[in-house]
Amino acid sequence: MSLRDFDPFGDGWGEISYETMAELRRSRPVAHTPSGLWYLSRYEDCRRALGDSGSFSNVGGLRAPGVVVPRDERMINEMDPPDHTRMRKLEQSVLNFGNFRSIEPSIRKLADERVGALPGAERVDLLPTLTLPIPSQVAATLIGIPVEDHRQFGRWANEVCTSSWITHNRTERGDGLQGGHPEFAAYIDQQVAKRRASAAPPDDLLTRLVFTQVGDDRLSARELRIALAHLIIAGNETTTHLLGNLLYRVAESPELFASLQANRSLIPAAIEESLRLDAVIQLITRQCKQAVKFGDEELPAGARVVVGMASANRDEQAFGGDADRFRVDRLDPPMHLTLGYGPHLCLGANLARLEASCLCEAVFDRFERAELAPDYRYERVPAYWELGPRTLEVCLYE
Repeated sequence: MSLRDFDPFGDGWGEISYETMAELRRSRPVAHTPSGLWYLSRYEDCRRALGDSGSFSNVGGLRAPGVVVPRDERMINEMDPPDHTRMRKLEQSVLNFGNFRSIEPSIRKLADERVGALPGAERVDLLPTLTLPIPSQVAATLIGIPVEDHRQFGRWANEVCTSSWITHNRTERGDGLQGGHPEFAAYIDQQVAKRRASAAPPDDLLTRLVFTQVGDDRLSARELRIALAHLIIAGNETTTHLLGNLLYRVAESPELFASLQANRSLIPAAIEESLRLDAVIQLITRQCKQAVKFGDEELPAGARVVVGMASANRDEQAFGGDADRFRVDRLDPPMHLTLGYGPHLCLGANLARLEASCLCEAVFDRFERAELAPDYRYERVPAYWELGPRTLEVCLYE
């Protein structure tokens, strides 16, 4: 698709091809689109927009122009300081109570069990068997919600991300999360109420989010609901797509499978290459707080900016002339922008990496090779801002 047709908030938003991104980086790195948005395609410009909260506002997030979300119903990724600073301190204090490594044994056990249940030499869809249940079960364990509910809240997370709530803060059912997705909101409220009523609540993330204070600050009921929804959604969607994209790359290339299986120390590099080349978060939006210059181009105050992480991650000036290639032997590449940069760097980034590493090792321990199923074709999920396969049909051989 050309930039002329690009409108992430329209009915037929489509997607910008990697060829178009490359052309934009060469000829129009700061492009004004017919829909009124400004699209940033180069690495340095995107990193600047993500890191400079003084010049670029995060309020609005992935919402369509004109959509105003009440202050206490905004997710952390659609806040500016001081609201963002406050929420990040609260969530960081909760997430830091136990290092993600403390649940590594349970993640490895889960990955081993899931991979061990796969049939050998048969066509199997890895989404329902691996990439969907593992993140949802890990999220349940970390947050402290019933693991047996993981399929249900995994479906809710997917429904939210593919609904009009993401762009318009409403669905045909009503406004806000409570109106647009009432079952999901009610489930979260029920879990919070159980913690408040417990005489001896367990020491888990949910309990700490309910009771933790930073100074005199504690989250309100609506803030708790949206914060927990964000943790559930991020813990499911982002990691599911990372696992799907990574396993797609591994199954697509026998050489890559063999290389990683023989040298497990390359797995972290493969995870970063997957995050870079197949960015699970394709873009994010910002709004100029004041007039901002990028080279000779001046964006006026109030301009809506699309930070094209998928394009930035393939920028030849940052990653070299072979930036479009999947390589696990890149020497000291700059950090990709898929999981954010600066004050909005994803709090759960290292957990997603850990899940990907555990799953890869489980696959390599069990199977000698893998290949995409005959006639399989990668089809991306139907959300303008994220990238992941809708199905992942492969054949695995012991």
